[in-house]
Amino acid sequence: MSMTMLRTTARPALVRPFAARAFYAGRPLAAANSAAAQHVEGTVNDPTTFPAPNKAHGQYHWTFERLLSAALVPLVGATAVSSANPLLDGVLCTAIVAHSHMGFDNILTDYLHPRKFPVLGRIMMWGLRLMTAGVLVGIYQFETNDIGLTELLKKMWRAHETKKPLTE
Repeated sequence: MSMTMLRTTARPALVRPFAARAFYAGRPLAAANSAAAQHVEGTVNDPTTFPAPNKAHGQYHWTFERLLSAALVPLVGATAVSSANPLLDGVLCTAIVAHSHMGFDNILTDYLHPRKFPVLGRIMMWGLRLMTAGVLVGIYQFETNDIGLTELLKKMWRAHETKKPLTE
């Protein structure tokens, strides 16, 4: 028996058990170890029960997110033209924070789902809420006791022309 023939016949027998095991997903550990039978209520022909409509979820939530995103475009333009109107500046800052909060909330909901990460997902959601509240307090302080976001951006835009520090 030549070495080539041995290699072609013996190699699949040696490699296949390891390769097949590497790609085999199997059953989830909880399902493999559970001895209790699954209980399904109703029959196949019973209609699915849907949750009650809630304005915080579904289409209303999606529509609000899209309207807020679309409203940011003219809002940025209006604050740039109006030259540091405190009311418009506060609305812009609040809209940016709300838009960011909803975006991060969607990321956490999608990737740290409560069924898969019950503790970490909850910690991260509360962390996001606390950070959003902290940012809102900081923006309020900055808007009421300092120059505001629009004026800060204008000073930063013109900083290279005047060669002055921003803190004057």
